[in-house]
Amino acid sequence: MYCGRRRAPMVGQSGERGQRAVKRSLDRKTKIALEPRKQPRQQRSSKLVDRILDAALILTREQGTKTPTTLAIAQRAGLSVGSVYQYFPNKEAILLDLARRWLSSFPKVIQKRIDAPRPTNRDEFRREVRRLFIDTSRLYLENATLMPVIEAISGNADLRPIQDEYDKQIIALYAAWLRHVNPALEDKIASRLGVVMMEVGHVCRLVGLKKDRRTFDLIEDDVETMWLALVSPYLNLD
Repeated sequence: MYCGRRRAPMVGQSGERGQRAVKRSLDRKTKIALEPRKQPRQQRSSKLVDRILDAALILTREQGTKTPTTLAIAQRAGLSVGSVYQYFPNKEAILLDLARRWLSSFPKVIQKRIDAPRPTNRDEFRREVRRLFIDTSRLYLENATLMPVIEAISGNADLRPIQDEYDKQIIALYAAWLRHVNPALEDKIASRLGVVMMEVGHVCRLVGLKKDRRTFDLIEDDVETMWLALVSPYLNLD
């Protein structure tokens, strides 16, 4: 339920315009963006890439739907533009790497629930779901300005495999979590439930981010209720 949680930047109508702009940009420069100029092989190089991505993320949060320029990213990272171009051919490539980093956060969050002690009743499972929602909601709220990039990836045939790769991991982990709760659950059923859990959760959060924070929180609660109603009959919990 809504309890006046900390306010975070939401996407709104300007975000929809930003999404269209990002999509046009990615559509034009997809092939270049998918071909990084240099792969970091040493720890020092990896740290430079992290500095670039961290700077880009900070700027996307500060500027909202306005995509930061490569020059602005370099300045925020304390690097020359040439150093940035050593690793990324354009700002679109930087945004794609940010999207990959965001997507890669979800398997780690779900794995935490698999590693937790197995819930033995509905109340314990409900608390586990709440913990998962707190973690995943934070990922959406803190990265709301990346959502136009994520949506653009979904609608671009060349980029869609990036999201598909993580979607498969997330579905498999949700299924593993459900089998962790109920080891007797069939794989096919667990996977089917995992698809619904992922798709409903993602789509509803995208809708919520385009509204105000209170609406986002209410939608979160609705999704949590739907999840519990969906999976509880399959878990054999008292």
